[in-house]
Amino acid sequence: MYMTAPTQFTSRIIANDRIGEGFYELSLAWDRYVPRPMPGQFLTVRVGGGAVPLLRRPFAFADFYEASSIATVIYLKRGPGTELLAAARPGGEGLDVIGPLGTPFAVDTNQQKHVIAGGGVGLGPMLFLASALKARGVPSQFIFGCRDQSLIPSIKKFADAGPRICTDNGSVGFHGTVADCINTNLSLDANTTIYACGPLPMLKSVNEIAQSHGARCLVSLEAVMACGVGACVGCAVPVVGGGYARVCKEGPVFDGGEVMWERM
Repeated sequence: MYMTAPTQFTSRIIANDRIGEGFYELSLAWDRYVPRPMPGQFLTVRVGGGAVPLLRRPFAFADFYEASSIATVIYLKRGPGTELLAAARPGGEGLDVIGPLGTPFAVDTNQQKHVIAGGGVGLGPMLFLASALKARGVPSQFIFGCRDQSLIPSIKKFADAGPRICTDNGSVGFHGTVADCINTNLSLDANTTIYACGPLPMLKSVNEIAQSHGARCLVSLEAVMACGVGACVGCAVPVVGGGYARVCKEGPVFDGGEVMWERM
C-alpha cells in the first residue's frame, strides 16, 4: 500500500476560480520538499484565523502539475468554512495545509477495462485519476453525473477527459444517474475495475452493479474529519467482518466489497 508522511506547511493561493454553480477550483503552490500527491489522496486546510470554523476542511486532490508544483482541489461552497475559502484570493497570507493524506487509488494495469465514475463534488479525484491513467497509457471510460446542466464544470481538463455526462433531469446527456448509465450502457466483467467517488447512494449502487457482474469496484468515501490523521477516529466507517476503518487513514479509497453499506 502506498503511503506518504503528511507535512504541514503554508501554501500560496495561485487561483481560486468559480467553475460552476457553487463549485470552485483552488490552485495551491505545493512545497517541492513535500511528497507529491497521488489520485485518491487528500489534504486538509485551516480556513480562517479565528475559532470558527474550528475544524480543518478536507479536500481531495483534483490534479498535480509536476513542472510548476501546483496542486488543485475542486470544492463546493456549502457552509461557513467553504464560504470563507471561496472568498480567498491570491496574494493573501496563504493557507495552512497538511498533506498528502490517505491512500490513493491502486490501479491494476492487468485489468482490461477501467471505468471512472464521478458524481457531484466527487469530480475532483476522478479527474486526477483520469489524467494519471492517460499519462500511463491506460485507456479508461469517464462517466460524470450531476443534478442538471448548471453543475457541469467549465474547465478545460474536464472536456479533455471526454466524459459521458449524466443529468438527473435529462437536461444534458444521459437522463439518469451514473449507476443507471453504467448498468444500461457498459459491459462489465471480471476484467473491469470501476473507480467511483460521489454521493453515498451513488457509490452503493455502483458497487452493487460491479459486484453483480464480478467486476472490481474501488470507492473514495467522504466523511467529516476532525483531525485527518487517524487520531480521533471520528470518520470511522463499518467494514465487513466487524469493526471499523478510518476514512482518513485506511481510506479514503476502499474496495467496495469491504464496506458495510447497509450500516452507512
